[in-house]
Amino acid sequence: MLTRRAALILRLHASFLFFLAIVLLIRPGTVLQFMGVESQSITPDLSWSLRFAGSLLLLPALLAPLTAAFAGERGLRQAGAGMAVISLCIGVVTALAPIGLTAGKILMALIWLVFAVLYLYALRGRGRNR
Repeated sequence: MLTRRAALILRLHASFLFFLAIVLLIRPGTVLQFMGVESQSITPDLSWSLRFAGSLLLLPALLAPLTAAFAGERGLRQAGAGMAVISLCIGVVTALAPIGLTAGKILMALIWLVFAVLYLYALRGRGRNR
């Protein structure tokens, strides 16, 4: 049961990461405006920083489905624990971002925190390979 839950969440999260990475690579200003950053504050340097972040998000987006498909229970447990910590950290950083409290910012922070909780739920299963 743990393997199915963890693999499903890894694939679901990979889909979200891939979509976010593509949007960050193509239209980083759209993500900033969605989160509540004013158009005047969006500089070319900030846009390129977000494009770089988008290219980094492609790594887990492409490796998570491979892990879900080919890793055993122990590998899924370790990948899920790592992704839970990463999702929690990104959710907290997004919530604490120095921009106004907007619906987009709250939604993005909640999505990351929901993935962290889903990973923790998937890891509740009994581990055979400890």
